[in-house]
Amino acid sequence: MSDIRQGPLSGLRVVEFGSAITASWAAGILADQGAEVVKIEPPGMGDILRYVGAQRNGITSLFQIANRGKKSVALDIRDTEVLAVVKQLVARADVLIHNCRPGVMERLGLGYEACADLNPELIHVAISGFGDKGPLANRRAYDNVIQAFSGIAMSQARLDTGEPIQIYQLFADKITALTAAQAVTAALVARRNGAGGQEVKLSMTEACASFLWMDGSGTAGFLEEGADPGVTIARGVPLIEFADGYGQAAPLTDAEFHGFCRAFGLDTVEDPRLCNLMARLENQNYVEETMAKIMAKARVTTTIDAMHLMEQEDVPCAPAMNVEDLPEHPQMVAMDSFVSSVHPVAGRIVQPRNVPRFSGTPTADPGHCPGLGEHTASVLAELGAELSLPEWRERGVAG
Repeated sequence: MSDIRQGPLSGLRVVEFGSAITASWAAGILADQGAEVVKIEPPGMGDILRYVGAQRNGITSLFQIANRGKKSVALDIRDTEVLAVVKQLVARADVLIHNCRPGVMERLGLGYEACADLNPELIHVAISGFGDKGPLANRRAYDNVIQAFSGIAMSQARLDTGEPIQIYQLFADKITALTAAQAVTAALVARRNGAGGQEVKLSMTEACASFLWMDGSGTAGFLEEGADPGVTIARGVPLIEFADGYGQAAPLTDAEFHGFCRAFGLDTVEDPRLCNLMARLENQNYVEETMAKIMAKARVTTTIDAMHLMEQEDVPCAPAMNVEDLPEHPQMVAMDSFVSSVHPVAGRIVQPRNVPRFSGTPTADPGHCPGLGEHTASVLAELGAELSLPEWRERGVAG
């Protein structure tokens, strides 16, 4: 299975049984950071993510980003002969990660106990939708379902009607993947310190609820009466409409607030109702009147001019950007945040680099996603099972 990779996780071997986003991108993050990831996919169709979202020549952007730099092995693990070979792969791995529903991997013979018998040092990561116990444990779960249940949609509710709004991106999936990737590295540190292999369980619901709770739970965390809701940071400043677009500012401190007001022609330093944070909290109606005046002036100011005025006052601010425009923005160009390459099927592509920059163990440029079963033969050859491949393909259990 070995190949030469760069990054802090170089030398780490991961076997992934992932479909859609959660396990796939969790393992993809590990691949970005140098791990060798072998993705086991069912022959014929493979991971459903190969067919969802924007695509060119049959390569979807979702699959490319979540699976770049991996090896694809197309095997039907329900077949006993195939399963025996897959277990050899597991025995040589550092990490196994999957997002099957609770009980599925156990029935296939790849649950934690069975895998630990093969490889006591294995980190076995099980991602579920609602968890591995409880009344919802066996319910199917996708991103939008978890957004509803975990409180994401209600946390985005419209202020005027209370209508819950779901985030348009695969928020729950991606938060879970990030949580899982961090859990893997934590378990690997524990193993290095003598804890051995272990099972790591996490659910999409818990990952999202935990993510939201800090600033989204309001007073719910205080079980005694008399809790004060305080200032709602996330909705403290609405999106600002300019003459030719939108932007955002975050005048949180006194200096930032007064600088924000000065940028749009208002002097508020000497106003006792606005002079400091406590005064503003006590005079919310007057603050809203002041902000309405600023918003009126903003609507006749261009975005470029508004940003310049606020930058002069050292106010945190930024224009509202379209995601597709980010690769060409001077800030992202200066940071070398995106990289262009040629995918063998999709042609020229642009994609984000691995976000963390490691000075001592730099990562390579992100590669391309594998074709379905592209590495079946080479991986089986390393396991000494290449002679079985023609017969398995004839039976439809390998691709």
